[in-house]
Amino acid sequence: MKLLTTRPKGFTIVELLIVIVVIAIIASITIVAYNGMQQRANNTQTVQAVKEFIKAFNLYAQDNGGYPQLTGCLGENYPAPNNRCLSQSGAAECFGMGAATSMVVNDALKPYMNNRVPNISKQAVPCAATAYIGGYASYDSTNRTMRVWMVLNGDQGCPPMSPNVTSVTRSYVSDASLCRYVLGAL
Repeated sequence: MKLLTTRPKGFTIVELLIVIVVIAIIASITIVAYNGMQQRANNTQTVQAVKEFIKAFNLYAQDNGGYPQLTGCLGENYPAPNNRCLSQSGAAECFGMGAATSMVVNDALKPYMNNRVPNISKQAVPCAATAYIGGYASYDSTNRTMRVWMVLNGDQGCPPMSPNVTSVTRSYVSDASLCRYVLGAL
């Protein structure tokens, strides 16, 4: 009579380790892909909001014969503790820019944006010891132009905005891109 030997049921240590390594590889690929998608989505949100602000600046200028003589943040609800756009450290670093807190630009442009303010991404864009956030606008009284800045995460090109943009400059430092647009005098 033949004795039947039964093999114990279950997985060997090697099989378990292989499964764990495969799961770890898949998880790391997923995390990297998710972070890239999130960064692109935040950059797109900022670009679209700045486009709306630039259109509103142009409409304001057509109605009033010039741009609003104001300076301040674009968008609302910048994160605590600093509650300001661009440099969150309060020091002029990386791009040589400090920070602003004024939201008067939003109030002046609301009538040209259906009484709502577009949401600029509050994604913190790291640059050395500084975190940059959002968008900013400043009236240049010497040239009677409006300057608009936005910060994007990563090595990004500055997208085209409107026919009235006379100058576009880009700075890239430490995985942060700063786009500066100048809206021409009327």
